[in-house]
Amino acid sequence: MQTIEKNCSEKRNVSMFAPFCRRNGEVFVFLQKRSKTATRLPDYFGFWGGGIDAGETPEQCLEREIKEELNIEIESYTFLGRYEFLRKIAFVFYKEMDDGFESKITILEGDYGKWFSQQDIEKEPFLIHEDKTILLDIFNKTRL
Repeated sequence: MQTIEKNCSEKRNVSMFAPFCRRNGEVFVFLQKRSKTATRLPDYFGFWGGGIDAGETPEQCLEREIKEELNIEIESYTFLGRYEFLRKIAFVFYKEMDDGFESKITILEGDYGKWFSQQDIEKEPFLIHEDKTILLDIFNKTRL
């Protein structure tokens, strides 16, 4: 993937990660509960990840951010797509996690993580609006 050069007049480039699992034939995505003091969208649920530094690829950013936020190293993941919004361009990646995922992570950013089904997402009032579009794509891609 291309290296992103940072330019203050352009949209913010971010890498986002969606760990997911399947339980009883249903897909669940693990989202971050952002802290009340977060700079962007405090107290909302959203993806793990963050801003791409100058000279960094979206994959390098993803791996760095996941280490910083969940204290794990991820090696294999799938690129979902590039999404362009009003203020950001998001490079989104996802990966199916095993049953022991939560015991392997330490949440270092945000208040906690929570599993969401597609029905949960439709009802959650504190979900970043732009992320709903991406989440629907994840559910469609991962459906059995």
